[in-house]
Formats: sequence, C-alpha cells, structure tokens
Amino acid sequence: MSLSTDALGGYIELELPKKKGNWLAGAVKFNSARAALASLITQLAVKEIWLPRYLCDSVINTLDGGEAELKFYDLTECFTIKNQLNIGQNALLLYVNYFGVCTEQARSVITEHGAHKVVVDNSQAVFCDSLEALATLCSPRKFFGLPDGGLLYSDAPGIKQPEERDNTSEARMGHLISRLTNSPEKAYKKYLEAEQAIADLPVLGMSELTERLLCAVDYEAAKKIRTWNARYLHSHLGKYNQLDLNFDDIVAPLCYPFLPNVSAARREELIANRVFLPSYWPEVLTRVEEGSFEWELVTKGLFLPCDQRYSKHEMDRLVHLLAIK
Repeated sequence: MSLSTDALGGYIELELPKKKGNWLAGAVKFNSARAALASLITQLAVKEIWLPRYLCDSVINTLDGGEAELKFYDLTECFTIKNQLNIGQNALLLYVNYFGVCTEQARSVITEHGAHKVVVDNSQAVFCDSLEALATLCSPRKFFGLPDGGLLYSDAPGIKQPEERDNTSEARMGHLISRLTNSPEKAYKKYLEAEQAIADLPVLGMSELTERLLCAVDYEAAKKIRTWNARYLHSHLGKYNQLDLNFDDIVAPLCYPFLPNVSAARREELIANRVFLPSYWPEVLTRVEEGSFEWELVTKGLFLPCDQRYSKHEMDRLVHLLAIK
C-alpha cells in the first residue's frame, strides 16, 4: 500500500466552502487575464493583433515588445468597430465586452470577421455565455474578492497552462481582508500596490489560493443580484443615458455604465459622498481625438456599482445622489 506524505494534524486553515458546480471546467487558469492573452499570442505565434484604443495600458504594456505588432481601431457610439479592418494571416482581433453589456456586439464582430480571428475579452463580463470565438478571456477578480487570476477558454489546439503556478497571492490579500473590517479608504493604498504587483508578474499559472477562493464563490447568487441591480438602475436612469443599452438581455454586468445626457452629479461629487467609481481609463486620452466617443466615456462616463454586495436601498441612494436635472 502506497502511503501519502500529506500533512496530518496541526492548526486549521481558513475554511472555505466548495460550491456545487464547477464553472472553472474547461478553463486554462493563469495569474491574470492579460497573462492569458500574452500566452495565447505566443503559443499561436500571432504576428499582428488589433486592439481597441479604449483599453487600459496594462494590456497594451503586456503585449508591447512582443512578437505581435499592435494595431488599433476606434469604436462607434454603439460599441461596434468603427474602422474597416484588414486582418491578415497570423493576425487576431481583440474585442472587449465592455462592462459586460456588449455581448451582442461581440457576436456581431465574430460573425463579421470569423471566429478563428477573434478573441473576446470578457474581463468585464464573467457571466457572459460562451461565445464561438477562437478564445475568450475572463478576469474573475473584477467581480469577486480575489488577489489575482485570469481564465482562458479556447478550443485552439496546443494551448497549455503554465507549469509554474504563482505563489505570491498571499501577499496581495491585505486589502481584501481589510475591506471586511475597515472602510475602503483604509486599504486603498494596499489595493493600488496589489494592482501594480499583478502588472509586474510574469506569465504564470493561477495560484492554488486563488483557485480555492474561486471554488467558494456563490456564482449564481452574484449573477442574480447584479442583474437585478443593473436593471433597476436602468429603469430609473435609462432615459438620461446616452448609451443605448437593452437591459432586458443583459446579465450581471460589471457595473452600470452611465453617460448622462442631462445635468448630473460628477464623479468627484459622488466620491465625496463615499460612492467610489472606477475610471476607465484616463490613459486612453493619449490615443484618441478630443470629442470622440472614447473621449466622452473617459471624461464624462459614470460607472455605477451594482454588484452582489448591494440591494435596492443602495441603488436608491445612488439615484438620489446623482441629482438628475
């Protein structure tokens, strides 16, 4: 009989329930979504990749200097591709499912350019149904309390997970733990440090800690609450929103993207009332023309929280603080 050498006894570790179902099935697990994208491009020997100008620098910086030449395209006000693109041999197009509200646009891009040419970035759309693209990327840490992690779904032959796993996740747990017991302001510096640490990581497999935390996520509950909150906000704000969104078909977005067509509270005023909104992404202004759709999103967009921590009470507070006129 072969005996295991696993430890027995000693102090008890953090207990995390394992939820039923395995939504990680079929995923290649990386330490970040951008690492997954970089690995995909390397493994497929991609020579050219088309990226939207409305994209965070962290993705661009990860790819810059690699074998693939970076090219850029613009967006229309409906989040479709504005340019007529000529995607050559050994080339791919990255389409971002912005805020989790652009699934239909993603399907249109796949239809137009062919599944074999399109990678869908679902970093902001973890709950999106599977799409018939060459590959799909996910970043669950944008939706759940995780120190890192990215997922790659692809049927492309030969796509492998890095043999070496990240073993530094524990060092990026401080802001997550502090958020449980303190105000978000208290650990904001730790959060920024954790984000920078992720950006500095090489391409690695997902840590055992992150994978274990993911298995404890109540995926279905989060999906239900996010969907309800987003649709509730849209019922109050849709007529004031320049973004033409059909929330009857949108499921569990990252946030409620609001580009007001009337006078409303500014981002700074909401932050002063302890409503903390992300900024997507100031660095984009260096790549786009003033007055463009992307410029408007960066300078005027309000990306309102609608996640699983909140209920109707918080959504009503948001609507009130916006002070629509």
